[in-house]
Amino acid sequence: MLHAYSATNAGDGLLVEETIELLREAFSECDITIAALHPNTFNLPGINILDASPKLKGFSPELRKALNSLSSFDLVVGVGGGYIRAGHPVEALKMIAAHGYQLVKASRAKVPVAYLPQSIGPLRFGSLPLAKHFLSRMNKVYLRDDRSIHELKLANAVRIQDLATMTGTFVTRQDVSVASKPVLSVRSVRGRISDPVKALAARFGSFDGYVQSRGAGNDDTSAMASLGPDRTLSKEELLGSTGQRRVVVAVRLHAALMAINAGHWVVHLAYERKGFGAFDDLGLSDHVFNVNSFDVDKVQALIQGLLTDPERRLDYDRRLGDSRSGAAAARTQLIGDIQDLAKL
Repeated sequence: MLHAYSATNAGDGLLVEETIELLREAFSECDITIAALHPNTFNLPGINILDASPKLKGFSPELRKALNSLSSFDLVVGVGGGYIRAGHPVEALKMIAAHGYQLVKASRAKVPVAYLPQSIGPLRFGSLPLAKHFLSRMNKVYLRDDRSIHELKLANAVRIQDLATMTGTFVTRQDVSVASKPVLSVRSVRGRISDPVKALAARFGSFDGYVQSRGAGNDDTSAMASLGPDRTLSKEELLGSTGQRRVVVAVRLHAALMAINAGHWVVHLAYERKGFGAFDDLGLSDHVFNVNSFDVDKVQALIQGLLTDPERRLDYDRRLGDSRSGAAAARTQLIGDIQDLAKL
């Protein structure tokens, strides 16, 4: 499994866990090796984890050995995510340094290769033809949003849902009562919290916070604290299966999806294309907005409706429930594809 990041980002950790679960469901027995940028953050007994972080002297000998012998594996998968992008120069350099080596090696493997649900792009500065060249050599590239499909135009691309929307581990709750105080989970986007997010937090007056990612260069702690939540909830408080249902406003996609899977009603303020694709797949396209330009009045009214109107919460639950059969079918399709690939 290539391109794993860090378990200190709960979303990235979730995608690694979901990928492991998917592989174990596809194959009754399998030995898994993972290339991760922050290997020490993962606690995965029985799994071989390699340090994939770039150093001044290059990559670790263990990683080089594994990538030079990819053809000795039965199957290579790229973990889902949004790491193949070059929207600005710094992002492009980070992509090349952290993921370029693995991408090139995967494209040259003599065994089946599948990149699990991705958002790929934007790809500027001449990176689009290069990315397409390497990705076109994979057996399958699963894309989780229509914009990536349109921009890449890859013959081997398949539009499918995000792994977190296909999970079988979600909480179904019948009680539609809700805590009166909303939960806000934010991150800095390009070094700042957007003005609409600040305005929305100010209008809440009283709200709880939640931090999705800590450490590994993606720490949301200070961003969340700067907005002045009454308290910051722990993962167990928000994502456990026994607490009261909440209305959650989340900037990170997997904070949004994990909250939905825990039984909450979520409004997503998306900073990348992946958020719009995921909420469309969930039947909730009217509950996702651009984090930098959303109408504060409109979003506040939507949140207020979820807080005060049981019928709106019931409608949210109905739409989400209707989407679950499609998610289950997508998961079955993906498992079948992986099983077939491993036979090649």
